[in-house]
Amino acid sequence: MNGAAATAARAPYRTGMAAGTVDVWHIRLPEPGAGAAGPAPLLDAGERARAARMATERDRLAFTVARTALRDILGRYLDRDPAALRFSAGRYGKPYVENAGLAFNLSHTRGAALLALAAPGPVGVDIERVTGQDRTALAERWFRPAEAAAVRAAARAGDRSPFWAYWTCKESYVKALGLGLAHPLDRFEVRFAEATADAAVFEGGRHRAAWRMRRLDLPAGYAGAVTVRGPLTLLRTWSWTPGAAPATRPEGLSHHG
Repeated sequence: MNGAAATAARAPYRTGMAAGTVDVWHIRLPEPGAGAAGPAPLLDAGERARAARMATERDRLAFTVARTALRDILGRYLDRDPAALRFSAGRYGKPYVENAGLAFNLSHTRGAALLALAAPGPVGVDIERVTGQDRTALAERWFRPAEAAAVRAAARAGDRSPFWAYWTCKESYVKALGLGLAHPLDRFEVRFAEATADAAVFEGGRHRAAWRMRRLDLPAGYAGAVTVRGPLTLLRTWSWTPGAAPATRPEGLSHHG
């Protein structure tokens, strides 16, 4: 079954949102050789045209599946027809649905995407496909000195994971801000909490206490993080697979002062 048409018949579930709750959906995207994209009944004309302009069949199929998942999931949360949803964009291109009372952010990499939702938000999420390549030079170019030093020290010991932890946390923060590259990654510092997946943001030497950041527990080969403004008392993780009923896997309860 191709992913584009798989959610035309919607499963009978609905997920509510309470203040302090963030939902993160893991969306499986097709790998090379998955086959050509079929009809995309939930996508509008603009989305179909955007997919058609993509250079490779893999990119077209991945985009189609990710946007189908976005519409399907948002339609359930908002109790609206997913095909009828109309998206607007902020000044720096971050999409939103007007009068929804629900913030969302979509990030994708090869093979997977993440969709984060929060009410009222804003929220940002990032997912990256982890590689074993040494990214120290990139950290020294884009990170704060303390972050680059941590990446450099870990790389010397053969550990590449700190780079991806910093990168995804930083990306999730600027996505939550909705500023994109207008907010450089070296303008702020991420500090990780000991023995937890939580992290804190410091800008100009001051703790941005209004923001909550957390690294995500993802399948092997991926790294991800989510950032939300306001409390984060419950993080729920869900999965969305084309043609299958969604399943929930609660990650647990975390309290923040």
